[in-house]
Amino acid sequence: MDFVDKNSQWYPYQKVQTNNFNFEQYALFPRHICDYLLDAPKGDYKPKDDNSYSRCRLWKYLYHDGAKPLNQKLPTIQQKLSVLFNPEKATEPPTDKGYRLIPQSYIMQAQETAQTRIYVHLGRAIAQQDDNTFCISVIFDILTHYTYELNTKADEYSRSGAIVAALVEALNGVNITGIGTFSMSKRVHPDCGTRSIRDNNQNVGVELIMGLEMATTTDREFTENTNMTFYNKSGTIRQV
Repeated sequence: MDFVDKNSQWYPYQKVQTNNFNFEQYALFPRHICDYLLDAPKGDYKPKDDNSYSRCRLWKYLYHDGAKPLNQKLPTIQQKLSVLFNPEKATEPPTDKGYRLIPQSYIMQAQETAQTRIYVHLGRAIAQQDDNTFCISVIFDILTHYTYELNTKADEYSRSGAIVAALVEALNGVNITGIGTFSMSKRVHPDCGTRSIRDNNQNVGVELIMGLEMATTTDREFTENTNMTFYNKSGTIRQV
């Protein structure tokens, strides 16, 4: 006799352990992180053009290629969105700035001009089934053209180093979507840290790895991200 409910998602097998362990948020976080880093205006909130704010410094170092980037204006949301990777037009960025914030792992891309890029992707996941949590490593590959790495003429001599510092300040201890908290501690994730990287071509930089500790049960009310970016059917970026 078949005792398994035919409406069960595990039919014809039986789920014999009842816990709330799942990876529901795993694939969503690269996009959530990029949306947070975009620091878009929303309602009464407007990002400040103030270098004491980490995401302000991040965008100035990422967007402005020349010397003294912190003396430049904070890019507008339209300028930020123009350099956010659009998978619909992967080889056709809308401006000569190219794509600079890319929610996927590094791949060699056609590069006609010098630029700085941040690739955001996920690494190892370490599960803790006893308390229904897991920690994933979030990897930031910061690569900049070798002619831009040391041209800042600022106290932050290394452009990629300045971006790493801004990322850590922007993320460490921050809870995203109500269930995931960033940490720069190896006690949270053993892969946390930095190392120098290069693409064996014309770009150098730093790989930053942070831990993201996540609960595996969620309240849907706290997982809705209302500050996300979207694409029109034509492939242009719009904000909702």
